[in-house]
Amino acid sequence: MSEFAIEVKGLDALIAKLDGTAPKVIGGVTMAIGEEVRKVMAAYPKKPDRPIWWTSDKQRRWYFANRYAEGLDFAYKRNSDFWSERLGPSWAVERYGEMGAVVGTRVSYAKWVQSFEHQQFYLEKWTTDKEAVEEVRRSGAVERIVSQVVDREW
Repeated sequence: MSEFAIEVKGLDALIAKLDGTAPKVIGGVTMAIGEEVRKVMAAYPKKPDRPIWWTSDKQRRWYFANRYAEGLDFAYKRNSDFWSERLGPSWAVERYGEMGAVVGTRVSYAKWVQSFEHQQFYLEKWTTDKEAVEEVRRSGAVERIVSQVVDREW
C-alpha cells in the first residue's frame, strides 16, 4: 500500500510541555487519528449498479477461468465468497515506534482495491488510502482529537 501521513502542527510545543509523558500522550493521539483513518478504509461502498468494466480482456478471462476451475459461482459475494479475505474488517491500527501509528491490512489483494497507486478501474467506488487520509484531514477529526488531549492534560 502507499504511504501517506497526517501532520499535526504544534506538536513540538505540546511535547515540550508534557515532559516525560509525551510519548504516551502523543502515541494516544496518533492511535486515535489512525483509528479515524481505519474506519474510513474499512467502510464498504455500495454494490455496483452496473456490470464490471474490466481493465483488460486478459484480466476478465483469468477471473472466469479460475472461478470455473475452482467450481465457484461466477458472481463474487462480499465477505462470504471462497476468495474473500474480508477486506473491510481486516483493517487495523498498530503502534509505530513510541509516538506513531500505522493503519494497514494483511489482505493479499488490498492494494488492487484500496491503494491510490494500484486501484483497479472497476473498483473505483472503494475509498483509497489517499482519499481516506484526506477525508480525515477535512473532517476536523485531527483538531478534535488534539483538542481533547490538550484539554485533558491541562
